[in-house]
Amino acid sequence: MYLDPDIKEQLEFWKRFGESDGFDVDHLMDVKPSSCKLNTRTFEDNDDYPTHIVHYAKMGLHKYNLIQGTNLQLSSIEKFNTRYSVVYCGYYITLIAKDPAAGSCLVPFQTRVLEQGIDKNDLTCYIARPKYGPPRGGKVLTTHLDTEQVDDDFYKGSLPAWPSEDAFKDKKRYYVMKKSELRKYDWLRLYMELAFLTVNTKLKSPNLSKLEIVKVRVETKDNVEPPSERPLARNAIFYIRYRYYPNKARAPPKGHKPPLRDRIAIVRRTTDNNTGHLKLLFECDYAKTLL
Repeated sequence: MYLDPDIKEQLEFWKRFGESDGFDVDHLMDVKPSSCKLNTRTFEDNDDYPTHIVHYAKMGLHKYNLIQGTNLQLSSIEKFNTRYSVVYCGYYITLIAKDPAAGSCLVPFQTRVLEQGIDKNDLTCYIARPKYGPPRGGKVLTTHLDTEQVDDDFYKGSLPAWPSEDAFKDKKRYYVMKKSELRKYDWLRLYMELAFLTVNTKLKSPNLSKLEIVKVRVETKDNVEPPSERPLARNAIFYIRYRYYPNKARAPPKGHKPPLRDRIAIVRRTTDNNTGHLKLLFECDYAKTLL
């Protein structure tokens, strides 16, 4: 079958790109066709990391920890590649993790996160692994055609509305996380920050340290015993109530309540039963994120 030379050149490039799963591609950039949408960036020691790259690096570690039962933490980011089109943006991040269980030894790590939706409210982590594990190799990556198989319809479609306080009293369906658990599961803050940025795109350089979680409830379709295991379920919906103190240094006068409305984030986490791909979906309507 005849192929246009330009298309043939593109296919050959993406084939070579896929041989490294999209990570170590510096040697390909000099031969990259101009029509192939791919950017690369390597960090120096004193470089600041873009906020979204830090979040996606942490999302990859979160996926790995959730499935493997580990506690790898982000130490630094070496580089990332961005493959993009009008319908998606894929990030291939090479980072250094540290393992507290092994004396904080350093672990080279790779993760691939796909960003979809006009509001960037649909994130899927396809790859999360130590760099020197066995590669998949050779597969042409068709990220825009990837599909997820979540077996239960309960976790499909649009996100639910924020439940009433009476509905939250159903302990077989909802679990209220303890303060100690909010500190233990640091990925809850990742969820909150991602949700906050999704609906506050007009804020210039928001200080994420001013965000504070107030309460988290977790919903699963099936009852989980003990209930404290519900936050670790492969599929779950998180209802996060939080506050943003843009001028936290300026405390209100004693006896006066701060003129703040609680904000809410609804985050659905699903994990594909066959591939282990982890997806996070966020509410992207600003009006629906204030109580």
